[in-house]
Amino acid sequence: MVPYKMLHPLLFLSALIALAELAVPFSDDAQVKYPFDTPTATLRPTRYEIPLGGNVTLSCFVEGSDNWTILWYRAATYGSKDEPMTEYEGKKAINVSQGGIYHCRGRSHSGSITHQSNAAIIEDTLPIAAILTMKPNWTKIYMGETFTVRCDIQGGEGTYWSYDWRPKRFTTYYTTNERTFHNVGWEDNGDYQCRGKTDLSFTQWSNVIPVTVSFKLHPVLTVSPSWLSPGASVTLDCEVEYPSEGWSFSWYKAVPYYKITEEPYTYELLPDGSKTAQSSYIITGQTSTAAYVCRAERGSNYYYTYYSDPKFVWSADASSAASLTVGPVVQRLGYDFVKLTCKGNSSSWRVRKFPENGRPYCSNYWESGESVCTIDTTYSDDGVYWCESMLKEFSNAVNITLQDFYSGPLMVIPVDPVNEGTFVSLSCNLRRKRIFPNVAFYHNDKLIQNDSREELNFLAVSKSDEGFYKCQYSGKESPSRYMTVKSTVPPEIFSQSESSESSPLHPDNAAVYESANKDGRHWKWSVRRAVAAKQKRILL
Repeated sequence: MVPYKMLHPLLFLSALIALAELAVPFSDDAQVKYPFDTPTATLRPTRYEIPLGGNVTLSCFVEGSDNWTILWYRAATYGSKDEPMTEYEGKKAINVSQGGIYHCRGRSHSGSITHQSNAAIIEDTLPIAAILTMKPNWTKIYMGETFTVRCDIQGGEGTYWSYDWRPKRFTTYYTTNERTFHNVGWEDNGDYQCRGKTDLSFTQWSNVIPVTVSFKLHPVLTVSPSWLSPGASVTLDCEVEYPSEGWSFSWYKAVPYYKITEEPYTYELLPDGSKTAQSSYIITGQTSTAAYVCRAERGSNYYYTYYSDPKFVWSADASSAASLTVGPVVQRLGYDFVKLTCKGNSSSWRVRKFPENGRPYCSNYWESGESVCTIDTTYSDDGVYWCESMLKEFSNAVNITLQDFYSGPLMVIPVDPVNEGTFVSLSCNLRRKRIFPNVAFYHNDKLIQNDSREELNFLAVSKSDEGFYKCQYSGKESPSRYMTVKSTVPPEIFSQSESSESSPLHPDNAAVYESANKDGRHWKWSVRRAVAAKQKRILL
């Protein structure tokens, strides 16, 4: 029998051997337990996508010592068993081209094994590409529309795929190969791509489909002819971008809206005018002024464009229901005005014009009774004018060129006689917006000034400046006006010493002397001072 003191070292050695055996895993899945602090291997990189035909270098190390033999393991898919890669045993870095989940461990010279490293998830690229298609296959997408992208993988039939999408904000794996985007906005702009994913393998990225989301479409309507003639039909054409891309068209008549400050018109669908495949619409039998609009739509969810701007077809024929009369020309404060008058069955009217130029109405409310619109010819407000009523009626239209009503400039002359030798300014009131550069002034039908100035100035007016004046602008002359110049040479009394040397009957003083005698006054004049200096007219 072995003494106790002899057994104790043997028991201790047996315990150490048992612990050493526990350090060797009894299966690949077993977690090794250590009585001491056992190191853990580290694997880099932790995740990587291998491009087609490429590879990646994996590195494994154990902190604190290089005296470890590296062991490599690979699982082909998620959840599958780690298989040892014996061909790489002892290598601290390896190149791999297969996808999989990789681990490593270190083994010491004594046979001790480290903890398993972190996982390196390596995904490879398959030699097949995804194909991306888009429905509807339109060149441009507008805000509010819907589109669908579809990802197909040729040669991948029978494989369970999930799908990866670009732009990046959509990089979430979907099990369906279609994605639909409803009521699109600015955030849906981008270059779209897809690829398939199965376990640890990807297909190549698909072709790129660029999607640009634009503002809602505003169609353009044209009307031919613009002016009606007896028996002629009217053709409406609705123009949109890319007209071959599934558009249908609807056609409307625009009628005056009673809330004039909100919307000028409401729209009534024309007969058989809903969702026509043709981008044109023909109207027959139209005899009076009318307004039309169009609208386009497309897609299974019926995306609508804006309405077009109203376009008019005008008639010059007046009717008892609605008529527009023009004239007469009136003058107020030196300016010309043209009166437009609406008459007919309605009790409320408004006058419209085209082009609007910021002034579509004569007022922003309905005029009761007989509506009168007064146009200032000072401004170039040429255009087509017509009346509209709250009974949805249109009058005849009149094409007005305000130059036809322009009665020309006005010559502005002082009303009272002007004193000789004083400053006088005459002016030409153009009575319209300045367009042409020169203004001409005439004195007794003789041209005396022709430049950009609208005034004719005299620093010291003389008797010779008296007469008829007129001005000319834009091919029209003002009426002639007469300017009277009053002589104002002051008399001076002779001194006693000068009385014998002067004669009041000197030729230069005769008129003044005679005038003084007629007034009953008798004066002695100084000859040396009696001759008045000639006043010179100076044009500024």
